[in-house]
Amino acid sequence: MAHTSNYSDQQSLIAFKGSLLLDPYNSLLHWSPNHTFCNWTGVTCSSTRQRVVSLNLTGMGLIGPISAFLGNLSFLRVLALRNNSLEGHIPYQLGRLFRLRVLRLSDNNLEGPIPSSLGGCRSLQSLLLPYNNLSGSIPSALGLLSNLESLGLGGNNLTGIIPPFLGNMYSLIFLELAINRLQGGIPDELGMLSQLNLLNLDTNSLTGPIPTALSNCTRLQTLDLSDNHFNGSIPWEFGRLSELQLLFLGGNQLTGEIPTSLGNLTQLQPLDLSRKQLSGTVPLEFGKMQQLRTLFLWQNHLVSGSSGLSILTFLTNCSSLAYLDLGSNYLTGILPVSIGRFSNSLLYLSLDSNEIWGNIPDEIGNLTNLTEVHLDANQFKGTIPSALGKLPNLERLTLDTNNLHGRIPESFGQSKRLGLLSLSENMLSGQIPESLGKLPQLRRLYLDHNQLSGKIPASLGRCKTLEMVDLAHNKLTGNIPPEVAGL
Repeated sequence: MAHTSNYSDQQSLIAFKGSLLLDPYNSLLHWSPNHTFCNWTGVTCSSTRQRVVSLNLTGMGLIGPISAFLGNLSFLRVLALRNNSLEGHIPYQLGRLFRLRVLRLSDNNLEGPIPSSLGGCRSLQSLLLPYNNLSGSIPSALGLLSNLESLGLGGNNLTGIIPPFLGNMYSLIFLELAINRLQGGIPDELGMLSQLNLLNLDTNSLTGPIPTALSNCTRLQTLDLSDNHFNGSIPWEFGRLSELQLLFLGGNQLTGEIPTSLGNLTQLQPLDLSRKQLSGTVPLEFGKMQQLRTLFLWQNHLVSGSSGLSILTFLTNCSSLAYLDLGSNYLTGILPVSIGRFSNSLLYLSLDSNEIWGNIPDEIGNLTNLTEVHLDANQFKGTIPSALGKLPNLERLTLDTNNLHGRIPESFGQSKRLGLLSLSENMLSGQIPESLGKLPQLRRLYLDHNQLSGKIPASLGRCKTLEMVDLAHNKLTGNIPPEVAGL
């Protein structure tokens, strides 16, 4: 009988190989009766009997369908076929594998519905099917998988609702349904998943308010609900999620003020509340987030309030902050000199499309690791600080659509990594600096709608990477230098 069982396992593997259309790397070259199947590539047998317990063919470029004969590998505990080019349907026969603990078929070209027969794999702990072309709804039979710890179905074409029965899968640690076409609301039942570490529902068509019940998932470390159609306010109770490290709510229709309770989330690293209709001020409590690395609040209706731009002073306490974007809001006030106290971890600063006035403080030159600065579409006046041109890592600088005057600093010639320089729609005067010709990475230069005079410097011809130059609506004279015309 053991011999028959062994033979059955071998024949099932040979049938799998035979169903493939292409094995481009000859990974299964030695899959033949001339070799003991327990030594075949990707095959692991039990230490006590010659029965296949694991089949791992990850990343081998295999093309073709998944043979239904794999359903005969009755001792199989791990089936990992991810990152191939497998096609067709997931065989319903896999539901016979009652010992199966891990099923990973992600990053293939599989299509059709998720077979309800998988509910028969009662020992499953990890079911990962993301990044295929699967369709249909999430089958109710998956509710039978009481031992499931990881469920990943993202990056498919699944429709229907998020089934409430998922809230009964108390062992779930990882739940990822992102990038599908799911509709309806988030069921309150998900709040019963007390072990949940990750909940990712981004890029669906989900609607309704964000349920406060999710605040009961106190072990959550990642919560991504971005790019849906959620409305209402951000639950104040989210401030109880003390272990949260990543929070993405951007790209929804949320309204109301940002809860000050979010300042309690001191483990947060990225916080994305962008592309919504949030109002009120940015909570000063955000300055307590010592781990905060990314803060995206752009494209909301946020205002400064009576404290002006003091939020920037409070945020300088976030010593890990690298990306700060408060653009496209209604912030007013003078940019404080305290901006120079940001940690040198700051790489990206965007305050564009607000109503900030006054001078750009010289202290911004202290932030020597900045790669991008966007202060365009405000009401800045005064001259451009020469310190901006000395930032050694600066790649993109936009100061257009302000009230800046004076000359363009010669110091910009020191910004060897500068690829975009936009100073258009100001009141800049004087000549275009010859030093701009020292920028080997410059691709786009916008100086239009100013009061620049004199000749176009021939040195610009040394900027061999230039793709776009706009010098229109100035007071320039003379000819276009042949060095520039030849770019």
